[in-house]
Amino acid sequence: MLRSLLSAQGVSPQMITVFIDGYYEEPMDVVALFGLRGIQHTPISIKNARVSQHYKASLTATFNLFPEAKFAVVLEEDLDIAVDFFSFLSQSIHLLEEDDSLYCISAWNDQGYEHTAEDPALLYRVETMPGLGWVLRRSLYKEELEPKWPTPEKLWDWDMWMRMPEQRRGRECIIPDVSRSYHFGIIGLNMNGYFHEAYFKKHKFNTVPGVQLRNVDSEAEVLDHSKNPCEDSFLPDTEGHTYVAFIRMEKDDDFTTWTQLAKVLQYHAHPEEPLPLTHTAPRSREPLI
Repeated sequence: MLRSLLSAQGVSPQMITVFIDGYYEEPMDVVALFGLRGIQHTPISIKNARVSQHYKASLTATFNLFPEAKFAVVLEEDLDIAVDFFSFLSQSIHLLEEDDSLYCISAWNDQGYEHTAEDPALLYRVETMPGLGWVLRRSLYKEELEPKWPTPEKLWDWDMWMRMPEQRRGRECIIPDVSRSYHFGIIGLNMNGYFHEAYFKKHKFNTVPGVQLRNVDSEAEVLDHSKNPCEDSFLPDTEGHTYVAFIRMEKDDDFTTWTQLAKVLQYHAHPEEPLPLTHTAPRSREPLI
């Protein structure tokens, strides 16, 4: 990971700190070999709670080391970083500063597989916290997360805790279509070879340098929900504009409306194929698509 991180365009080695959970000579030797700052601390608790306490100690120390920093970039040791990782962040991080409805910026797209992701200039807003190379706002951590961070006796995953509604509070994250991080770790507390093969191995990873992100500051226009989405007029034939529609979900795993709407959208993209069903227009409600 350190090799790919230090090979990324725009990297500032003096701003990198490697935190090690425990006192081990070899990791510190590797950090020194790369000319970076390394900090060790005493492990607290066990299993998932130990990892959670490691993150808390590392984040607190980071903002103490850099008292003027408004953001921290969080990276794990089992990630490769794209050559334009810092360019991706530099072009999008102002959104996190200007928009209180944002929770984080992540370099990882959960749905960014080789057969689903293709545009490295495209960004999305999503309703979860993907992690795996992400940016955290100082004010979010110091004012909200740090005071109520899970205590050592709670064997919780820190990232699942951060995704809970009590922490996220309806805020969203910015992610790329093509991920700027790649998870190569096969063995871990919550990882094995089968899961890695099924989920991580076939994720697309950007290798194009100097990508200029598109429509970073654009605002989407809400579609007319009084129209039937099966009609051609539901989706305007306009280039250079971004549109959004809302669907109704009665519970978290209610995908009925989305499944039907997806068939309609497929028809709009490929009108030569027959539309299997007809539908009524969905009423405005979460989540955003």
